[in-house]
Amino acid sequence: MMNSFSRRAALRIGGACLGATLAPAGGFGRRSSGDPLQRRIEQNAIPVPTSDDQQWTAREVDRLTAAIGNARVVMLGEPSHGAGAAFAAKARLIKVLHERCGFDAVVWESGFIDLERTEAAFRDGVDPVEGAQRGIFKIWSASEECRPLFVYAQASHKTKRPLIMAGFDMQLTAPGTLDYFAGELNTFVGTLDGKAQPRVQELAGKVLRHAGRLWQYSDALARKNDELGRSGVTDAARGAAMQVWEQTAGEALRPLAEDRDQLDEAAGELADLLSQAATRGTGSGARRREFMIRAVMGLAGFGSNLVEEQGRPYADQEARYALSRENRRDRINADNLKWLIDTAYVGRKIIVWAHNVHVMDAWYGKDFDSISLKPLAEGMKTTGVWLADWYGPGVYRIGFTAWQGSDGLVGAPPTPVPTAPPDSVEERLHRFGAGEVLLPLHCKRSSGSTLPGPVSMRIPKWKVETLENAAQPFDALYFIDTMRPATLIRSA
Repeated sequence: MMNSFSRRAALRIGGACLGATLAPAGGFGRRSSGDPLQRRIEQNAIPVPTSDDQQWTAREVDRLTAAIGNARVVMLGEPSHGAGAAFAAKARLIKVLHERCGFDAVVWESGFIDLERTEAAFRDGVDPVEGAQRGIFKIWSASEECRPLFVYAQASHKTKRPLIMAGFDMQLTAPGTLDYFAGELNTFVGTLDGKAQPRVQELAGKVLRHAGRLWQYSDALARKNDELGRSGVTDAARGAAMQVWEQTAGEALRPLAEDRDQLDEAAGELADLLSQAATRGTGSGARRREFMIRAVMGLAGFGSNLVEEQGRPYADQEARYALSRENRRDRINADNLKWLIDTAYVGRKIIVWAHNVHVMDAWYGKDFDSISLKPLAEGMKTTGVWLADWYGPGVYRIGFTAWQGSDGLVGAPPTPVPTAPPDSVEERLHRFGAGEVLLPLHCKRSSGSTLPGPVSMRIPKWKVETLENAAQPFDALYFIDTMRPATLIRSA
């Protein structure tokens, strides 16, 4: 079990810096010239390989292992969902963590239900990309930068220690998942005590029916976009076609509050009944019941978010709904992660793939344009904050950042990443002249920041923030000198 001591409390204690325990990187860029912040960065930074053709050295792995310490969970962020160079770096880092550091599960910011389909596909030898797209958001599963990881994960299932895939997001993230879950839920209900089955079956049907109604707009929207893409419709013509669809077929499919209310009621009662049944089971049967409970309640939370996001709220409610949606999602997602850590993958070392926003141990402002190291009455409590409260130094967070470049979602035009300002962490790391650098921000997990505050850095996206304690949001930064956008997977 992880140490539950709060890392916020630990960070207040202070202690020795990483430079005292790890040898300086040396040999890169110009030296510090008496600048204490630059000197500390030079002491702690670890230049790392920038392509699949290069291997981490034993010394680099030793320094990575020393930085992570006894953490059982490593969270890997990204500054945007179009940061292709970050995707590629994460894929390489995951291979190192799997092969040389003992981590053997990757939990994605994608569907808690959906990833069951991906993992089954990898076990069954399905094409790696096809398998990934059965569960993982296409922002990653359609990215050329992620493909090597899917190939690697599938191949690992032929070894004694496969790299397992799972999801922690309450959202449905791939076509066909609701039909898949309907089959799984009905099969599970069939294993329950005969006396309980009639009511459970009735409630399960109600959950699936109302979840389907709430999901139909998103499902149809994705199909329409795919249809236009296959037809070669782009730019202004595509926008006009989507506008017509939104005003006709799309409008009739928008999620309704009455379906949300019916789903909430049915999901709550069904979860209670399943929970009672689960107390009589043990082992894998009990875990399957717990999975079903989490999945059902996740569908209810997702349904609420769909109504608030797609149900045409009044203009004066949109800002409030945006915050409530993000808080609802991150709380349910954090609970899903906790269950995976404590129950489904107990004893395993876990890697989490997500956005910097969800990884950071900091609150996001209500307008999503600022962060706070302290709780905000009207702010977003991130998944990273929940995990910090529960597990303290048992979780190691790596935020990703860059000095310059461009990014863009797969299939979308790239947008420039502004050059980081002088004396920011990114500009200071750029002075090294290394393409990619891992920068631990503190040495011992109970120590304070190794970077003398205040420190300016990009967090959680591309906006520069000034922090008194740079080591609270992330335990380390993975720096990429020039960001590149995500690219669509090339045809085989």
